[in-house]
Amino acid sequence: MDEWLTKHFFSKKQRHLLKMEKRIRVNHQIITHDIHLFKKDLLEINCAKEEKNDLEPIDQDLEILYEDDIVLVVNKPIHMIVHEDGSHGITLDRIVAGYFQKTHQLCPIRHIHRLDQDTSGCILYCKQSYLQPYFDHAIKTKQIRRTYLAIVQGKISQAMTISKKIGKDRHANRFRVSSCGVEAVTHLKPLTYKNDKTLIECQLETGRTHQIRVHLSSISHPLIGDKLYGTASQYRCMLHSYSLSFIHPLTHKKIEVICEMPKDMRLCMES
Repeated sequence: MDEWLTKHFFSKKQRHLLKMEKRIRVNHQIITHDIHLFKKDLLEINCAKEEKNDLEPIDQDLEILYEDDIVLVVNKPIHMIVHEDGSHGITLDRIVAGYFQKTHQLCPIRHIHRLDQDTSGCILYCKQSYLQPYFDHAIKTKQIRRTYLAIVQGKISQAMTISKKIGKDRHANRFRVSSCGVEAVTHLKPLTYKNDKTLIECQLETGRTHQIRVHLSSISHPLIGDKLYGTASQYRCMLHSYSLSFIHPLTHKKIEVICEMPKDMRLCMES
């Protein structure tokens, strides 16, 4: 049984808790220790667990893109950070905590991935702590597919793949293409060209910090409004997490969530 649980991403601590909390049944009998499993055994694991979170909730509007008993996908607004950075301000995590409080859900606040402060769009939360390792593994093995929309300076006329290593810039608080960095792969496809700007679709094969921004700057097509890797403008950094897809851990069905391009990006393309 422990081998099966390990194979399905339950940690040693979680395996112990499942047994101590009497959440495992084999052939309808509660199991509190490791046993041999046989071909026709019925294994039941109760992963549903009410848990309080220790974040101070904020009651603020939240756009829900998808929700069930296991996951929550929301639209992160621009100019907002996902989690606490020491400033004790408004974070998406605290707004999600407020939503859970308002809807009487006792869930931990566990974002599976993050977005930069000025990037809008899909953020995935796991509402059951026993299933977070499943999503962490899915991120690591590229089973969670994320598609971004970006507006860049100049014209990109054809699809391309940028495969350049990314490392920390020792002389500034940012990242750069570096032969000593880690592997990073971004797939680009142009969608619309207008007013010397190109709206592109980006698929991440890896998930490095600032990956899209660094890669686009490296081919002389920085994001509009990216003052760190390009030039500042009247617009924020024009990057949006447009879609998110994953295999549901319980139903094993593919879930795909779409977050339409925001108004400020449409206005940017028209200006």
